[in-house]
Amino acid sequence: MKKFLILLALIFGITAANADVMPYYVNNINSNSIGVYQASHEIKIYKEPNEKSPLLLSVTWDSKNFNSPDISASNLFVVFLPKKDLAFFLVTDENENWVQVIFNRNNSQTGWIKKDDELKFLNWRTFFNNYGRKYGVYYLKDAPEESKTIYSSSDNNGQVLGRIKLPEVIKLTTTKGNWILISVYDIEKIQKIGWIQWRNTNGEIHLFPAIK
Repeated sequence: MKKFLILLALIFGITAANADVMPYYVNNINSNSIGVYQASHEIKIYKEPNEKSPLLLSVTWDSKNFNSPDISASNLFVVFLPKKDLAFFLVTDENENWVQVIFNRNNSQTGWIKKDDELKFLNWRTFFNNYGRKYGVYYLKDAPEESKTIYSSSDNNGQVLGRIKLPEVIKLTTTKGNWILISVYDIEKIQKIGWIQWRNTNGEIHLFPAIK
């Protein structure tokens, strides 16, 4: 019986370690974040943007394993899709050689990662254009109702064209500031086209690229 319980623990531990991570609620994405950084397979997070400063966390991972006794993938990354070999940190600051990332999302704890490729940092608009246009976007579960209003232009003063109720697919065409131009098939099975606000003026994000 004891061996059986240990085996179950190992199985569920492996499953949890390799489970997909995506944001589902508005507070899963820190409103002070400026974008994302694609994680390499060997991660070292420092207290300051200096390799001589204290090392806060060291993690390795690949498509099958996540190796850290100190933190879970769900608390480390905003996106973790091991089968796609893809992981993203939330970024709160960056310079030529370093990015400041949130590595303990429960406590909004931050540290610095030295860039191994400057193209791995994507501000939010670039991230939405790259991944939102490829996969479409989805609403976070507690997104406010006002974010579901479709306008004729990227402005709250634009003509209201309709509302999004129960969307099947939200396709993104382009990003402009805090707005995205979308086409959506809703519960009425009619295509709606117009602008919606993906982020409010306080930095709160209401939609996310549906990477899959």
